[in-house]
Amino acid sequence: MSDSRRADADREDEVRNDVSSFLARNFPQIQGHGGDFSIVDVDVEAGHVEINLSGACTGCGVSPMTTQAIQRRLPGDVEAIDSVAVTTGFDGLGEGSSRDVPPDTPF
Repeated sequence: MSDSRRADADREDEVRNDVSSFLARNFPQIQGHGGDFSIVDVDVEAGHVEINLSGACTGCGVSPMTTQAIQRRLPGDVEAIDSVAVTTGFDGLGEGSSRDVPPDTPF
């Protein structure tokens, strides 16, 4: 591995650790209430991180507020991050999704 590739990998690992520490420190309720988070992608060059909330976060009525708080606060806490995308189990369930409830469902 070249020195520049190693430096890029080291920087990505550092950002992942910073993001993970931020989430554990500022949002302990995620794991405390049966949820979890994973860092899906880090693009150090673009200053972007993608996080997935899972477990009890899927279906939790507070998830949208948690998502917004993470998106708003993380860039101010982790210097390398400018933008944040957060997904949960409800993302992508809009019209045209294979998980849509058929219109003739009797409820």
